[in-house]
Amino acid sequence: MVAILLLLGFALRMGYGVMRYRGALERTDTAFIGMWDHDAFYHVLIAHALISGKGYIVDDLPVAEARHLRYVGEDALFKAPLYQYFLAGAFALSGVSFKLWFPIQSLLGGLTAGLTALISLHTFGRWRAAWIAGVLAMVQPILVNAASQPYNESLYFCFFMAAIWAFLVWLQTERIAWAVLCGAMAGLCMLTRENASVLLLAMALVVLATKRISLRAWAEFAVIVVVMVAMVAPWTIRNYVRTGEFVPVASIVSVDFIEGNNECVASEGILVPYWAEGACPKVTDERNARLENTKFDARVPECVRKEVVSRKMASQFLKEHPAAYIKLAVRRFWTSLLPYDPRGSQHRTERLILVVYWIIVVPAGIVGMIAGWRVRSPGWMLICLLIVLSELSVAAVLYWSDLRFMIGTYLLLACLAGYVYDESLGRMSPRSIAG
Repeated sequence: MVAILLLLGFALRMGYGVMRYRGALERTDTAFIGMWDHDAFYHVLIAHALISGKGYIVDDLPVAEARHLRYVGEDALFKAPLYQYFLAGAFALSGVSFKLWFPIQSLLGGLTAGLTALISLHTFGRWRAAWIAGVLAMVQPILVNAASQPYNESLYFCFFMAAIWAFLVWLQTERIAWAVLCGAMAGLCMLTRENASVLLLAMALVVLATKRISLRAWAEFAVIVVVMVAMVAPWTIRNYVRTGEFVPVASIVSVDFIEGNNECVASEGILVPYWAEGACPKVTDERNARLENTKFDARVPECVRKEVVSRKMASQFLKEHPAAYIKLAVRRFWTSLLPYDPRGSQHRTERLILVVYWIIVVPAGIVGMIAGWRVRSPGWMLICLLIVLSELSVAAVLYWSDLRFMIGTYLLLACLAGYVYDESLGRMSPRSIAG
């Protein structure tokens, strides 16, 4: 099952990527780097700096300076490091081009589908449900689209689903090797995207609910935590030595928070879809003024300075505008439940695909959250907790209209939807009808 889903997921992503970039697949070096925008552009610039021996910085190539990017030539601590090192490794072997990282990301997408099927099988014990869940994960539109672009989703969600699967196997077997594997996958998650902490919290709650007084279980769960911390700690120590500031993984959360929670965004009504991707001059002016009036060690890069100042601004906004913040959280929550953000940049065809996928997965997944109560397995409990915690984290901090923060929720809903569709197909089978 896993092998078939891996191969099908690989073929789907490769086929889509080749069709989309068929006129640019031969580009290399500067021509390749210059074709990207937004986060993808930063990813390839940092990776290029790594293979050029310049260190973990935003490379000061002419193509970067021409676009007036932030943080050029500085330590790139606004990005979690693992994905950039992954790209750098691929570029070092095949050159700065599509040649290696694109097939690897396509394989990771197929493996993520296989892991989703394994999680479903472990949770519900039904092969048909597992197949349905795996197929729904395999065709997840945002993940299919991301595989052919230098974004970290393919890498992150493969680690994310692997950590969940390893945790469920450990919970059943209590074998220390699975605890170590779970901790390693969780650590890789954290090093790929700094918001992976909800994974550990959900796991702790499941252990609390299922192994209340088992000292062995809690000791082995401590192994998961220790392994994860041990994997992240070297990067944290490196950051502190270089900057004198405590930056566990990346310096971005408070910057994101204040960009998504400010008076500009809060001025819109509660029934207006949330969208915070435009500039807010008031936030920019206040942050610049604070940066000028705050003393920092010369070693501290600009992105960390912005994080420190943004943290203070975020605290002030929460104290002075609690009602506005609650309204923003509500707007983020209900907007995240839509198939797409009406104010986003998706084209008509993309929106149609997202709507069809949403109709197939989300209603059935929500039914599965309720119907799964009859099963009450640790897997069902973990999936539901992760969905709730992920939604709460989006509501609390930020929501992007490209739906990247919703991918994990969709994968987990696919597990639940597979169970619901399997139940429905079972009732429709001739044996059930005859009975």
